Amino acid sequence: MPMDTILSLETPPDSGFARVLTTAAETLALSRGLDKRENMRFQLAVEELFTYLAQVAHENSQIKTVLTGKAYQVCVSFRFQASGLCLGALNASCITTLDANGEASHDLGLILAGRVADRFRLTRDGDATFMLHAEVDKAYPATKAAPSTVVFKPPYQVRAEHDPNQLMHAAALAAARYPAWHCPASFQTPGKFADMAKAGQFSCVLALDAASHPAGLLCWTKSGEKGLSFSGPFVFVPPADSPHVARLLSDAFLATVARESVEIVFSERATPDAPDGYFETLGMVTRYGPDGQSEQPVLYRHLREDLGETVWADPTLEEFLRGVYDRLAMCRDILPAHSSGSFESKSSLFSTMMDTGKGLAVLRPLLDGEDMAANLAGHVRALTEKGFKNILLYMDLSHAWEAALAVPIMEAGFKPRLVLPFASRSDVAVFQYAPAC
Repeated sequence: MPMDTILSLETPPDSGFARVLTTAAETLALSRGLDKRENMRFQLAVEELFTYLAQVAHENSQIKTVLTGKAYQVCVSFRFQASGLCLGALNASCITTLDANGEASHDLGLILAGRVADRFRLTRDGDATFMLHAEVDKAYPATKAAPSTVVFKPPYQVRAEHDPNQLMHAAALAAARYPAWHCPASFQTPGKFADMAKAGQFSCVLALDAASHPAGLLCWTKSGEKGLSFSGPFVFVPPADSPHVARLLSDAFLATVARESVEIVFSERATPDAPDGYFETLGMVTRYGPDGQSEQPVLYRHLREDLGETVWADPTLEEFLRGVYDRLAMCRDILPAHSSGSFESKSSLFSTMMDTGKGLAVLRPLLDGEDMAANLAGHVRALTEKGFKNILLYMDLSHAWEAALAVPIMEAGFKPRLVLPFASRSDVAVFQYAPAC
């Protein structure tokens, strides 16, 4: 696994240091092979975020900036101290406003940073210490697999696969044969998928026939501290051989992950080729597509005995959670999470992951604020206008403040659908917005 390139610098909250950071960001992006557009996006994200944080960070504190270069992306992380942090301009629904003099909002730099970064997240360490992360992905060409003329020759075998060319070819085959809903987004750009596997973001098992033709693929990635999320099985052989290859892939996957210290594997996009008897159903989400709507099962399998966990829940969500945990025979101590009614910040903040191939957007709360209800409504409106019919919201039940958001979330039109055990520090409740079709 290639090592990441990491540059670290601690500075006072002084925007005069921004140039130092953008120079480092440019050098890092060039070293990772980012093209001019992505390089500029990364420099802008670093400059605008640091400039903003220099204004709001505690005067006598330091901002620690860490720039990390991976094969498929570059990212920046800022560790800083601030009170009453207000990052609402980073919301995907935020728009530029003009004041009475026709001047742009003073948050224009933050809005720009939110647009040029591919994704960001915020974590909190203590009352006033935060970590803000922003990522920019390397651009890859989209490639399609040529129509297969292969005559497969059993017997089939499965092995852990690390060869980037084999992984690129298998990802392209899967993208050509399966709806985007079942595939990781990186399958659309197989070079990115191979680089992510090389960097350890994905692990893979590949099925081959007697002539070493790729016959199937199953891949997985870490989700939270004790969970793995898998995709597949993707099967490329004739229908008569598909069940056999799917079982070989599933057996190899479970045998491999059983040696790891994880509690559970699950898949929000398992293919219909997942063999019977290997996985159970966590719940269902509705898939809204051009051809109508359908129910998609979310599968899982426990690898260890469930020793229990503690989660937080607003009283309005407790009955739903107890029903889920009873059905799944999972022991959970549910603590009451009540909204304090007072907010540290005026503006709430959500991260937004958008996958245009699936028509899917996923929201995650990052900061609570007075405008929670209006902000959620704004996100739904903005995402709907962009054509996203599948809008999910993930609530981390290990954080009491997130669990306390259940009421405004459901008032905004989201309904609880299922729980992903150990998908974060503990469990994650999945809400889905029901669009007007």
